[in-house]
Amino acid sequence: MGAGGRMSAEERFEHQMPHEEHDELRRVPTAAPPFTLGEIKKAIPQRCFQRSVLRSFSYVVQDLAIVSVLFYLAIAYFPTLPSPLHLLAWPLYWAVQGCVLTGVWVIAHECGHHAFSDYSLLDDVVGLVLHSALLVPYFSWKYSHRRHHSNTGSLERDEVFVPKPKAKLAWFSKYLNNPPGRFLTLFILRNFVGLCVLVNALEVDLSANIVRGAKELVGTAIKVQSSR
Repeated sequence: MGAGGRMSAEERFEHQMPHEEHDELRRVPTAAPPFTLGEIKKAIPQRCFQRSVLRSFSYVVQDLAIVSVLFYLAIAYFPTLPSPLHLLAWPLYWAVQGCVLTGVWVIAHECGHHAFSDYSLLDDVVGLVLHSALLVPYFSWKYSHRRHHSNTGSLERDEVFVPKPKAKLAWFSKYLNNPPGRFLTLFILRNFVGLCVLVNALEVDLSANIVRGAKELVGTAIKVQSSR
């Protein structure tokens, strides 16, 4: 209590705010950090800011080579696998190939940041080609992404990761908006989608077997009829 039996501003704040919200507000840093971005940049070795065309293209060649090898293995050997195995092999291929292609997208992403080389034109050409191969627009993304980095965390100006006001959050958000909750959500969604794809693949495979069997039956009937 303050002088004269009155609460100080801090005591009144602690008394009025619920305990959980008060802890959350205390957790958020409101004071400026004891360092600047310039000081952080100076602490990084200068070699980390040197762009190399050869090194950058080596990553492109490496990733595209892995993509090509995985694609060749899939189309050359998956059809020779027994029926249950080749249906399980394709989802595994999608996951592995997706990881490698994400690396290709990251290279294109760095082109948009002008980190691929010292030449802006070369960065844009490589970024456009790689983004187009992945069916992702390049220049429109580049401009909006630059705006995002200029206004990261801004409720008014950021165009990408705009947090929702607390009043608009669903009741279950506090249970899912954490690492375990996000993992559970992605696990359920991706496995559900994968299961749907697998079921469709099974149906297609079953339909193909039925059609193949029907053709063989018709062919046999025609041969029998012609032999008579």
